[in-house]
Amino acid sequence: MTRLKITKRQSGLTLVELMTTIVVSGIMMLGLGLSLRVMMFHYQNDSVIQDVRQYGNTVMREIMKEISLSRFIDFSPINNFERIFLTKYDEYGNPTNTTITANAIDGVLFNYKLPLNGALALPKKGRFRNNNQRNISLREFDAWESKVISTRLQRFAQSTITLRLELEVETINAPGGKQVEIIRFERKIFMPNKYISLASSTGSMRPTS
Repeated sequence: MTRLKITKRQSGLTLVELMTTIVVSGIMMLGLGLSLRVMMFHYQNDSVIQDVRQYGNTVMREIMKEISLSRFIDFSPINNFERIFLTKYDEYGNPTNTTITANAIDGVLFNYKLPLNGALALPKKGRFRNNNQRNISLREFDAWESKVISTRLQRFAQSTITLRLELEVETINAPGGKQVEIIRFERKIFMPNKYISLASSTGSMRPTS
């Protein structure tokens, strides 16, 4: 009788299969790592941008409030940033002066101090801003009266102020290199007290018959 030899095939991976598995796993892990890095960057960036927008909207609201309540306004730029002098009067006719200035490091200042009793600071510090991750600075602060397009609208134009604020977010560790994003805020502000004052002075200059 002829005996049949049955060979048992051992289970397992060959060297080629093992190397292929390692290479494919490495590529997958690399792709996953890059995806997680991009997702984390966008999350961090969105968090910082949200704080910057909140600061910009809040400080613009406070400036608009001060300007709208004032009767007189004057401009005197310093170091490429606008300096605004405001004068308003209380119910007893007593004048109050406010000076609004700005610089790249401190942001907007009221009477050379941070607005809201020091609580409204440029969001340079906080999450994802330390260890040279992101630098936040004030890039532009400007204000001007509206152009007079008609003599009938002259008083209205002289009583309407355009305010512009630009904040810069510089990201050092952005994918692909350094990234700079500019966030702009622009508002038109009407000064009713100045409008009334101009109307009164114009009326007082009319000749009487």
